[in-house]
Amino acid sequence: MIKTLSLALSLLCCTILQAQKTDNWPQPAGPNGNWMIKTEAKVPTEFSVTTGKNILWTAELPEGGQSGITVWEDTIFLTVMSPIFEVKEGQPIKGANVLALGIDAKDGEILWERELKGSAQSEYMYGFSDSSTPGPVTDGKYVWFFNASGNLSCFDLKGKRIWERTWNPVEELDGVHFPFNKQFEPFLAGDLVISMETYWKKDGERVYGWNYLYGIDKKTGEQQWISEDGLTHYNTPVMSTTVEGKPAALIGRGGHHDVPETPVGYSLIDLDNGKRIWKYDADEGLALYNATWNEDYAVWYTEKECVVHLVDSKSGKLQRKISLTENADVRMYDTAQGSYTLQENVDIQKDLEINVFPAWFTNIIVEDKLYFLCFKSGNYRKNIGPDYTMARVDLKSGKAEYLQVPVQVAYKGGTKSYIWNQELTTETINSRGLDVSNDKRSRRDGWHWNFNGNPIVVNGKIYFTTMLGVVYCIDTTTDVFDERALISLNDLGPKGKTWSVNTPSYANGKLYHRTLKHLICIGEE
Repeated sequence: MIKTLSLALSLLCCTILQAQKTDNWPQPAGPNGNWMIKTEAKVPTEFSVTTGKNILWTAELPEGGQSGITVWEDTIFLTVMSPIFEVKEGQPIKGANVLALGIDAKDGEILWERELKGSAQSEYMYGFSDSSTPGPVTDGKYVWFFNASGNLSCFDLKGKRIWERTWNPVEELDGVHFPFNKQFEPFLAGDLVISMETYWKKDGERVYGWNYLYGIDKKTGEQQWISEDGLTHYNTPVMSTTVEGKPAALIGRGGHHDVPETPVGYSLIDLDNGKRIWKYDADEGLALYNATWNEDYAVWYTEKECVVHLVDSKSGKLQRKISLTENADVRMYDTAQGSYTLQENVDIQKDLEINVFPAWFTNIIVEDKLYFLCFKSGNYRKNIGPDYTMARVDLKSGKAEYLQVPVQVAYKGGTKSYIWNQELTTETINSRGLDVSNDKRSRRDGWHWNFNGNPIVVNGKIYFTTMLGVVYCIDTTTDVFDERALISLNDLGPKGKTWSVNTPSYANGKLYHRTLKHLICIGEE
């Protein structure tokens, strides 16, 4: 069985233990560092900003952003891009600075805002991350905000800056230009803030121009260690504990646009000192996923090979490869009949002539089952699918199941309906009515070639979000992955007018989510 963060790490990280008791959400990956939480509180599984159902309040944001939402008691922390007040036709919409916000959890009022200046410009509302992507982390006394363009700043909970650390992110190396695709998420480990920085010394100790984990003293901002191995800036490391109870983080290498960190694969890093515990060199796949692992095994992902690798997390040795296409059950919705059809025990590659491409950063493991969204066929990759489906893969038996879900929810005359199997678009208009994205790929529906927000799990229910600003609530306890697993499809705003590549958070009986325009508090009315 997949095991959550052990008691040993909770004892080491006393602030995380406190967060578990009080239902705070102290970092993007939640109190346990694995994007999951169990709570005795009643958590809404159905809501709608369009109709107001289970929406306690919405608050306008000064600009869009992509960070996670951190909550400690009555204060919310998140990051937005520095506000734009004019868009000139034909001019790029870019910036390197972000705003750190402290927000009242009772009504969404902004209590304070502070600027974090960066050095590397990112596009606004880029569908593959921007300067605001890394979320803040807190221990209940201080909060650390990140700018992926090169800034880490510590504040007290009232917004007083305690210290600031800056660096230069890699933009170009040996003639290769890298798009702004930074999916690292920071976390706390004891007295350290774990961040990602580029190594710019030619001293032979690390590789010049590669990205590494940095262990930063949370009180002073001073570097304590640099990880022995590098990680690709696409990768989202995940913190857990080894079988001996040692706090560690799994990091990955390999990605598009010739990222330099090699060999492709994983490293397990000791969070006490940054040393490598083991390294897994994969023969296929890339690291554009959450580096999911526990004390028993890690899962490595592939984009075109239609397998996942199960790696022994004690030794780093490959246990076996699990097919995503063989002996699969595929449930597709027949709009004419108004019901699902089942293709049972099919070989998706041979029988349906498509490959399975797990959508980037949508992967999460609950118990022994892996869940993810599937990218559909489109401009960048043909013959992938099944279209608009979610996957559940039993990592013990190897059984894969696919369930087609609606693309969007719509309301007319008070009646709720679903839109199936249609490619949709949305808009990137901010709260001042300005279109703040130059990139057409940032207006897709989230089912082909973009980075959606990470899913979270609350009491065994997964909340997936797509770029359309729709949130799927999935039951992980069903024996069969059929229509009973789809608890609800919810909206963060009107159809075609809402944009989000964000992950939700849970704290103190409420869900918090965000769009380009709004911060949203969701709770039982």
